[in-house]
Amino acid sequence: MKIKSIKSVKSFKKKIVLVRADFDVPLKGNRIVDDTRLKTLIPTVEYLLVKKAKQIVLVGHLGRPNGKVDKKLSLAPVVKYLKKEFKDIDFIKSPDEKSDSKIVVLENIRFFKGEEQNDKKFAKQLSKLADIYVNECFSSSHRNDVSVSAIQNFLPSYAGLHLEKEISSLSLVKDKAKKPLVVIIGGAKIETKLPVINSFLDKAEYILVGGAVANNFMMARGENVGKSLIDKKYLPDAKKILKKFKHKVILPVDYISEKDKILDIGPRTIMLFNGIIKSAKTIIWNGPMGNFEKKKFANGTFKVVEGILNNNKANIVIGGGETGEVLKDQKIKKNVFVSVGGGAMLEFLAGKKLPGLKKIIK
Repeated sequence: MKIKSIKSVKSFKKKIVLVRADFDVPLKGNRIVDDTRLKTLIPTVEYLLVKKAKQIVLVGHLGRPNGKVDKKLSLAPVVKYLKKEFKDIDFIKSPDEKSDSKIVVLENIRFFKGEEQNDKKFAKQLSKLADIYVNECFSSSHRNDVSVSAIQNFLPSYAGLHLEKEISSLSLVKDKAKKPLVVIIGGAKIETKLPVINSFLDKAEYILVGGAVANNFMMARGENVGKSLIDKKYLPDAKKILKKFKHKVILPVDYISEKDKILDIGPRTIMLFNGIIKSAKTIIWNGPMGNFEKKKFANGTFKVVEGILNNNKANIVIGGGETGEVLKDQKIKKNVFVSVGGGAMLEFLAGKKLPGLKKIIK
């Protein structure tokens, strides 16, 4: 596999570069709560400035405005943040607007109807803004959107510096993982996690399952899950996996009564999971072990994360929508790669071809 990186471009002089940025950051009012995704963009912008690109056009989305202008989802807070990093920056509301600034930020791309429809006409209009396209938004690379997918049909396309790291790091654990490989899956939706579980059944020594995803497997095994969240549609899939790989799929061992609801893993499960994690040479983690947003149900998730980060010998990849909040007070060591992708990370690890990488990976 070869990655078409921006480092392979001979010259950016006199070139306008359209960068698909990851602007989908959590906000409280107009305040950015977690700037992790914005930080991953900065090295690519700095690289393009050093390479004397004529202009850099930053395009990205925030939230789900569904093709309509929503002032609450304006990129104004993002532009304010970026102005602290870069002096010559302008904010435009439409692809038809012109600007002489070195860096230009286009308003929320999802304000435009054609974006999520992967509309070719809108892609062509957007492509007229630049000479080169750079994808620096791994978290949206599984989307069939104009600024991620269709735009690549009109401009020479490359990976940004962080996107290149994402692909390289995830490819390493997907294809060349050191043994023992331990995959830890949590979260609420078994629908999004099943393809990853299936893709690693033959590769991993253990797959530790927590969160609501585990409830489906526990019920499939005939155990009582009380009033816990399950998706009966996927019970046959869970039964099929357990029938063939029950020695690999490790489920919670703390039990409940019929009146209870599982919202975290218990002490026996934490001890079991962390014992396995301690022996791993490669670890992939995606999804919390419970409803960690509430303090009384956060213990399992944070104890497992503690176990993961205490393994100094393993190559570790962590990703998922809740990752930033879970890791914000943790010290991240060199053997840990934190992916900004949630769904994109899962689909990539499951071996799916991502629309945002179609002309970037050879």
